[in-house]
Amino acid sequence: MMMVPSAGRARALTERLVSVPSVSPDVVAETACAAALRALLPAGLEQGEWHAPDGRPVVWARLRGRGAGPGPRRMALLLSHYDTVGVGEFAALGGRLGDRIAFDPGALRELFLKYATDTLPAGSHALLEDLAEEKAHPGTWMFGRGALDTKSGIAAGIVALEALAQDDALAGDVLFLSCPDEEHASAGMLAAVPELARLKREEGLDLVGGLNLDIAPEPMAYAGVVGKALAGLYVLGRPTHGGTPFEGVDAAQLAATIVAHATSSRELVDCAGGHAAAPPVALRMRDLKSGYNLQTVAEAEVELNLITITRPLSETLDGLRRVALAALADLLRSMRELASWAQPGLPSRSLPADPDGQVLLWPELLRLAGDPGELFEISEATDPRVATLARLRHVVREARLHGPAVVIHLLPPYYPYSPPGDGPLVGAVREVMAREGFEVRPFHPLVTDASYLAWRAEPPEVLERYMPSYGREYTLPLEAMRALDLDVVNLGPWGRDPHGRFERVRCDWTFGRLPGLVAETVKRSLEPR
Repeated sequence: MMMVPSAGRARALTERLVSVPSVSPDVVAETACAAALRALLPAGLEQGEWHAPDGRPVVWARLRGRGAGPGPRRMALLLSHYDTVGVGEFAALGGRLGDRIAFDPGALRELFLKYATDTLPAGSHALLEDLAEEKAHPGTWMFGRGALDTKSGIAAGIVALEALAQDDALAGDVLFLSCPDEEHASAGMLAAVPELARLKREEGLDLVGGLNLDIAPEPMAYAGVVGKALAGLYVLGRPTHGGTPFEGVDAAQLAATIVAHATSSRELVDCAGGHAAAPPVALRMRDLKSGYNLQTVAEAEVELNLITITRPLSETLDGLRRVALAALADLLRSMRELASWAQPGLPSRSLPADPDGQVLLWPELLRLAGDPGELFEISEATDPRVATLARLRHVVREARLHGPAVVIHLLPPYYPYSPPGDGPLVGAVREVMAREGFEVRPFHPLVTDASYLAWRAEPPEVLERYMPSYGREYTLPLEAMRALDLDVVNLGPWGRDPHGRFERVRCDWTFGRLPGLVAETVKRSLEPR
């Protein structure tokens, strides 16, 4: 019989991991967290590290099942990440610990309970309800950076490993993996994928799937994972004096208009089978002025997070082009109307009339500029964004492109979507969750390292076509991803406000139910079929 996992053990592990800062990217902090994590792994397991290019460790531990039968050895992957986003917003709480309070769940709880009515922002109804519940029933919620995303998932995985290690009938192996840098550029996972492919090849393993211990908005599991394309928009204006705005086109104003249109566009929401992905989100928007002066902005750039589930990349970018064209037309029309009201009898001399102004995709800009072979290798920058901007500016000059104009391209990181599979792991999670009265939904809705466990999206040549830095400052281990070709299941902690000041994890599910569900799903996935 498999040991019943301990809720107290999972909670204690989470508190310990939260107490170790691991904001990404930080080589020193993440390496220290990896060491703390390794110390918490069950005794007797094979364990070690793989490394990202900058040395940050990917922690792995292997449990060998004693009940494995003849034939290829089966293995299930337990995937997690130990890095977190930043904690700067915690300093505003005003406690004596400053932003370090983010790593102290007990101190955060006391602070929130004590000052809730004075410090919470308007509209925090769910948070007020959760705090009232925590006050009435202590231990219902745990606060802290990483408590939800996703150190409690690591804890659940460790406790599940401990339970599986006591099962003499476990019919295969379990490889536990915890990566750095998931919140930044997935450098840890991209280093791990070739190692996983090597392990599969050298040992002839039958990999049954990857169970991802990442967060969920509710207590449920997901089969399949969404993808992410990070669209860059280089916005070229027509600069003028700040006192004569109708004589030009402000790139900052155009960028803001595009963001407003794109982030509220239904056309850019990928839908399939009754399932809708998250809408676009602007992760960055900035002008490219080097300093202050009274000239309107000549250049700006936008980074849009586009979630994909089945829509081809070319269709996604074509849709973004249509949205940007509509935004450009709306801006020019509204500025002409404003000019006719503000300066009657003195119409603008520079605002272009429809359909002037262009929105181009990167391949189209290259064609305008001539031979692309001489235009790619123009920068020694190692940062893909710096190199991409240098290429864009160079090609724009070669093409003699004038504003207002927008050039749509792709920036790293890129995460391919992976549809729900029908392999042993997916079958096992459906069986276990149905028995316990929980759902299994398609497509884990949050971007995750698990995307790199397969390549089931479009041909990678499409990615190379739209991403100026691909094959230069940025690459993906495509052959290793294809060799793995793993179904992905997400079964992890749930809670509220991930990446926010009030990040919190629901304890009864995450510490009480989740470790057992993970252990049972893994056990069943390894059984002969």
